[in-house]
Amino acid sequence: MAIDLWLEELAVTDEECRYYWPLLDKNEQDKALRFVQAIHGRRYVASHGKLRLILSGYLGLAPENIVYEEQAFGKPVIVIKGMEHDIKFNLAHSDNKMLVAVGADIQIGVDIEVWNSKIDCVSIAHICFAETERCFWSGLPKNSKDEFFYRLWTRKESFVKAVGVGLGLDVSKVVSTPVGVARFLSVPERYGSAEDWTLVDLDFGGGISAALTVPAHCDKRIEFKRLANVSGSK
Repeated sequence: MAIDLWLEELAVTDEECRYYWPLLDKNEQDKALRFVQAIHGRRYVASHGKLRLILSGYLGLAPENIVYEEQAFGKPVIVIKGMEHDIKFNLAHSDNKMLVAVGADIQIGVDIEVWNSKIDCVSIAHICFAETERCFWSGLPKNSKDEFFYRLWTRKESFVKAVGVGLGLDVSKVVSTPVGVARFLSVPERYGSAEDWTLVDLDFGGGISAALTVPAHCDKRIEFKRLANVSGSK
């Protein structure tokens, strides 16, 4: 099976939001209601409703009947009749964009970031970049710094999500090529060698960075997908 990538918008109408709401389970609905800002709750409903619609096509289940269980560090997996399903997925979202990666029986991680001028890139780079990465970034002209920062950040995040350990992993040890073809130069020893992983930069246009991480041995064909308009939407 190829790796399917679904890029979707999170700016939805009231009608669409009402459509997605009953697709969520109670835990998701409760979480949506806990957001302080309504826009964040609305994006959560849209992203998780769309995720369920996407996965229902692979599983042959109604979206509201899909059951998740969380692994040790919170990464969800699909469970059917008490057994973990071989369809694996990963969800990322930023601002009004969401990205879902779906594959068969593989570790898979994806990240997307809409560039944000309010982010303190200097502080984040100091903590999360390796020394070689910081030096390269510092030497770039000002108009190239954002692109490089978000490229490296999404690569690191996609690796963390692929191995499913959360941000407890020291991402400064996840080092990738500063120029040329995207690939890892080093990863923490417990996750094998850099050559055990495939890294792909994803191009969704200016002001957006995204990356995918999967094991090197898997089928690396990528297909891009989009959902049809939801029922009842304009």
